[in-house]
Amino acid sequence: MYRLIITLGLLSLLIFMGLLSSLTHSEKSYELKTNNIVYTSNGFIDNKEIVKSLISEKHFQNMIKDNEFVKVEAKIKEIKSIEKIDIYFNDKNELGIKLIDRTPIAYLKDLNSLVDINGKVFEKEQHKNGSLPSINGNISEQQILKIINVISAFKKDKFFENKLNEIWFKNGHLYVRIKNLELDVKLGNENKIIDKLKMLKGFYAYQLKNINQTKYKQLDLVYNDRLVAIKK
Repeated sequence: MYRLIITLGLLSLLIFMGLLSSLTHSEKSYELKTNNIVYTSNGFIDNKEIVKSLISEKHFQNMIKDNEFVKVEAKIKEIKSIEKIDIYFNDKNELGIKLIDRTPIAYLKDLNSLVDINGKVFEKEQHKNGSLPSINGNISEQQILKIINVISAFKKDKFFENKLNEIWFKNGHLYVRIKNLELDVKLGNENKIIDKLKMLKGFYAYQLKNINQTKYKQLDLVYNDRLVAIKK
């Protein structure tokens, strides 16, 4: 009986110390050190200076000191070109933040914005690479998703991965412009896009040198398993 009382007493003491430690931890005021900010850029966008400016703001620093990490995350999310935010504590119990930029897949010309693989539209102002294909015209959200499927197919094709120049809708049909091919290519829609690229690749790679491009205004791929070159 005596041993049981001692055991219960020790257990109660351990629980009390754990609660006290937890309370002390929750009341700890943190600071964000520069070397604990892990920033991953993708070569298209550079938010380093924007993030640096945001973190240096007094209001932002106060949110960190007050342990308002949900608000900290929400504030960083206001930078639309940042895709992922991870707030964590390292093995030294120091606050850290990991940031990953969005990777744009195309440039929305009419909106002067960028769009990623998930259809997320964000501002172009930090974009520093002009190699993205241009989406022209007033495009709906549904059309953007169709266009992304086409762009993804081009990027996955080793021959065409860097050759897509422009893409747009006209009268409900999808059109593209290929680099070094001064013709409009009418895809019609995104269906059977792999087969359409195979036919287009054949024209581009083997026949382009032997055909006077000035004779033609358009390549048509809307017909089943056929490529039709339409004269001017």
